[in-house]
Amino acid sequence: MWKKVPLKYFKKNGGSLRGPTIIYNERLFVMASMSATLVIDVAPLIRGCVKMTVIDQLKPCPVPYSWHTFLVECAGDLFSILVHSYGSRQLIIHIEVGRLELSCNENHWRRVQDIGDHAFFLAGCSGRSLPANKAWGVQRNCIYFPANNSDGARLYKFCLDDQVLNFTFLPENNGGLNRLQWAFPMKIDRCRMQTVEKDIFNSSDVMRSEEIDSTVIVKEDENEVVSSRQWDELPIELVELLFPRLSLVDCLHLTSVCKGWSKASNFTRKGRVWPWLMHLPNLKYQSWKFFDPFYCKEYPLKSNAVVVARDHLAPRFSKNGWVVITEGNKKVFILNPFTAQIINLPPLPLKDYFFDSISFTSVPTSPNFVVYGFFFQICGEFVEISTWCRGEEEWTVLKFRPSIPFFPSSNSPVLFQGEFYCLGRKGELGVFNPELETWNVLSKPEPIYLTEPRYGNEYCHLLELNGDLISVFRADDTKKPIRVLKLDRSEMKWEKLEHLQGMTLFVDRRNSIAIRSPEKKYANRIYVPRFEGSMDSKKGIFYSMENNSYHPSLHRVEEPLTCVWMETNLHLHI
Repeated sequence: MWKKVPLKYFKKNGGSLRGPTIIYNERLFVMASMSATLVIDVAPLIRGCVKMTVIDQLKPCPVPYSWHTFLVECAGDLFSILVHSYGSRQLIIHIEVGRLELSCNENHWRRVQDIGDHAFFLAGCSGRSLPANKAWGVQRNCIYFPANNSDGARLYKFCLDDQVLNFTFLPENNGGLNRLQWAFPMKIDRCRMQTVEKDIFNSSDVMRSEEIDSTVIVKEDENEVVSSRQWDELPIELVELLFPRLSLVDCLHLTSVCKGWSKASNFTRKGRVWPWLMHLPNLKYQSWKFFDPFYCKEYPLKSNAVVVARDHLAPRFSKNGWVVITEGNKKVFILNPFTAQIINLPPLPLKDYFFDSISFTSVPTSPNFVVYGFFFQICGEFVEISTWCRGEEEWTVLKFRPSIPFFPSSNSPVLFQGEFYCLGRKGELGVFNPELETWNVLSKPEPIYLTEPRYGNEYCHLLELNGDLISVFRADDTKKPIRVLKLDRSEMKWEKLEHLQGMTLFVDRRNSIAIRSPEKKYANRIYVPRFEGSMDSKKGIFYSMENNSYHPSLHRVEEPLTCVWMETNLHLHI
C-alpha cells in the first residue's frame, strides 16, 4: 500500500520536486527546484520518517534559458547531467556533467569532463550507462539523447572530449519523445556485430614520406655531376609573390623555411586572412582549436596563457584577434590566443550575474579601451549596461527603464557610427549612446514580426556590411531558408537582401563578422559554426545565397558548443 510522506522542511523553503529520481548507496536522490538535489535515506523513509539533506546542483550556465537534469549511475559513481536548451524549439546550447563527491563534512557535485570508457544514454527523466564498444557503435566519453525540433525528432550525440554536438534524424514517432526509452539487450552476438577493418597503409598506392632537406637537386644527365642551390638564394621579391596565394598558416610555414625568407615584409598583410572558428575542446588540455572554413583544416594551438577555470568557459565576443571569455557567472577576461596575453576584468557587479551580450571598442592594449556588458531583464522592462575602462577597479552600472519593452537576440551589439546597436527578436533596434549614456528603442524600423517571437525560434544576428546595418535571421531547421535584411537608413525600414555583393558572412550564436571574399567562389556565403567530417577531412558548412540551401546538408554535421568566429589578423601581434 502507498504511503504519503510529507517533506515539511523542503516545502517550507518554497521548493518543489521536479524529478528525476534514483536510488544510490541506500539513499534516494531527487532533483528539485531551486537548483537543489534532495538526498533522503531509504531505511527511515520506509518507516515513515524523513532524514534528508540538500545538495546544491551544478550552477546552470549564465543565460536565462531552460535546462533538463538527468541522474546516471556509472561504475560505482553517481553523475548529474544538465542539458541546457535555448527557447521553445529546445536548441541545445550547453551540456555539463557533475560527479557526486562524498565526504564526512559535505556532499557536492564536482564538474567533470570525462566519464571514462563509458557512454550515457538519456531519455525522458532517466539515464543509463553502457561500456563503450566500437563494434556496437558506442563511443567512449559521449552522451546520447533524443530531442524535438521543428524539422523532426533528433538523436543527439555529445562528445565530452572535444565538446562537439551532432545529430541524426529519428524515424517519425507519433507517440512523442516522452514515450521513448532506451532498451539494452541482455546479450549481444559479437560475431554478428563485428566490423571489418581494412589496413589502407598496406596499399602500394600509398606514398611513403621521406625526409627532405632544403636542397634543390638538378640532374640533366646521368653522367653529369649533381649541382644544388639553397632555398635562401631565391630572391625575397619572388617569395613575397607567393603570400597572396597562401593561407595564413601556410604563410607562417613559408617564412620558417630559411632565415632569409623570415625577413619577408608584412607577410601577414599580404597573405589572405579570414575568420576562423575558435573553440575550447576540453579544459584539461588547455588547448584551443581553430578551424579554417576555406581550406578545411583544423589547427590546434597550445595556450601558454594560464587559465585556471573551475566553471564553464564560454567565448562571448571577438574583435581584432582578442576574445572575451566568461567563466560561469563569476568572471570575465579577455584573451589573445596568439600572444597568450590575458586581461582580467573586475568581478561582475552582483552575485550570480551575467551579461546577455558583451562588446568592446578598440584594441585591448590601447589606453582608451572600454568594455560594455548588456543585461536585459527577461520581461524586457529593465536594461542594465555595465562599463569598464582600463585602470578602473570596478564596473560602472547604468540602469534604464525604457517606455518600450525590448527583447534582445543573443548576438553581440554592433558599434556603428559611435553608438551600440542591439537587435531585438522582432527585428526592432535598441541603441545605446556611450557619450550621452542614453538607451532608446527606435520606433523605426518597424518590427518584422507583429507578435513577440518565442525564444529560440530563430538565431538573430546584427552586423555591419559595407557601411550598412545587416540583420540575419537563421532558424535551426534544415528546411527553412536564411533571411538577410538591410536597413534602409533614408526611410528607416528593413529591405530584403538577395545578394551579399561579393561579401562573406560568418555568424554564430554570439558573434558575427563580414569580410570581402578573397575569391569569387567564397562570395555570397554565410558560414555557420558547424563542420562535416573529422580529423583532416572536415568541411565548413555554409548557406549559399545563390541557391538558398546549406552545403553540405546540416544532417550529421558537428557543432562545437563553446565556439566563436574570430579574426586572424596576426599582423597586429607579429
